[in-house]
Amino acid sequence: MANNIQETQLKRFQFLKKLYEVTDGSELVSVNLWELGEELSFSHPETDRIDEYLSGEGLITHIALDRSIGITHRGVMEVEAALSKPDEETRYFPPINYIRVEQMIGSQIQQGTSQSSQVLTYTTNDIDAIAKFVTNMKSKLTELELSKDKRAEVEADLETIESQIKSPRPKPSVIKECLVSLRAILEGVVGNVVAALLMQQIGTLIK
Repeated sequence: MANNIQETQLKRFQFLKKLYEVTDGSELVSVNLWELGEELSFSHPETDRIDEYLSGEGLITHIALDRSIGITHRGVMEVEAALSKPDEETRYFPPINYIRVEQMIGSQIQQGTSQSSQVLTYTTNDIDAIAKFVTNMKSKLTELELSKDKRAEVEADLETIESQIKSPRPKPSVIKECLVSLRAILEGVVGNVVAALLMQQIGTLIK
């Protein structure tokens, strides 16, 4: 029973995370419910059950009668909370670091299908752009006026990205998670021009 519950929770997270990726976290973008489920190899009845739960919790919303759905502000916050602290469970989902890849029908740590490691890649130009972003953000930390804890989170994410860049086989999923985490932190820096510019840069780097 416990394994069934965990599997259900993981599939719900897979679906919500996929919706987050497809819409780029925008509450203004809608997608077809069943088409999204099919990308994850979920059956229509399975997708409907996931939809019933996520919409009931206010994480997704129905845009129209043609099965168009969108992610809500609460849904965005839930996904970004899970990615920002992958070792901790959220209100709705287990820790994403405990998700075994072989259990995932469509990887939500990496984009694509179960073969996502072959789909989500970075070119040399991508790596160069990410490296420049890291250098730029490190130089702007003081201007962001972050709390001690938030600054420590940012520095940890930047260090992780740097270590991945230096690796002979950088993991795109790890880099993306760090970028998403950084964006979530920057979103909390209200009215800061530097934060807004950095978020725009992250938007161009996240695939």
